[in-house]
Amino acid sequence: TLAALGALLPAGRGLTERVVTITGPGVARPGDYRVILGTPLKFVLDHAGVEETPGIDRRQVILCGPMMGHAIASLDVPITKGVSGVLVFRHDDMVANDQRKTYPCIKCGECVESCPMGLNPSTLGMLAAKREYDLMGNHYHLGDCFECGCCTYVCPSNIPLVQQFRVAKQILRERAAA
Repeated sequence: TLAALGALLPAGRGLTERVVTITGPGVARPGDYRVILGTPLKFVLDHAGVEETPGIDRRQVILCGPMMGHAIASLDVPITKGVSGVLVFRHDDMVANDQRKTYPCIKCGECVESCPMGLNPSTLGMLAAKREYDLMGNHYHLGDCFECGCCTYVCPSNIPLVQQFRVAKQILRERAAA
């Protein structure tokens, strides 16, 4: 983005497009696509050869990559400057993931070891389960988490830690705004 701005600003032009990687088992023509900002995702996916339902639904489309990405609520979301990639899965790819059972934390420490910020995701996860959001933010540095997803990825109990942290951060933002 910085290189693009460096080329555009002297000419008096703004950032109007970006390259987006469209990939995954649900894509017939994976690749890097130059996309005008604001283009609906559905339009881009159609050009990449992604089937319409019943092959793909919104739960199977992940914006911004496997670790920090998130499932989308609608295929009508626009491509923004923050969207660098889109992962598309087929229904069959997602069934096994939907059936993953979550177990109680075994306090193995894998999440703590994997956290690049030196946080304790295990403790934060337990506090999130108890809805102790203020404690998470004030004493356990939830705001330092940049939601990389490493803790969720390594958790042998399949606890969706980063998703819990996103919810907690949203609740704290709403409380601060009220």
